[in-house]
Amino acid sequence: MNRMKRKPDVSKFHLSKDPDDFLNGAIADKAEKKQSKVEVKKTETQQKIFRLPVDVINALKLHVAHQQVETGQKISETKIVEKLLREYLKL
Repeated sequence: MNRMKRKPDVSKFHLSKDPDDFLNGAIADKAEKKQSKVEVKKTETQQKIFRLPVDVINALKLHVAHQQVETGQKISETKIVEKLLREYLKL
């Protein structure tokens, strides 16, 4: 007889500690994370597609790569284009 096994009953299994504490960091870190979430303010965005010459696209990619090496942070092409447009349009 081939019988399928049932899933184990884990309703009686209780932990004294939350396993996510280890994965997410210490309790003090949780407090810091909550504060940083409050500071983030999202602006509404829309997608816009542009056709640009290949030399402009290559220059943008190269610039982004250099910025990432200099700052040690991930910088997107979108951020660079947005910054340049804001400067150009004086926003």
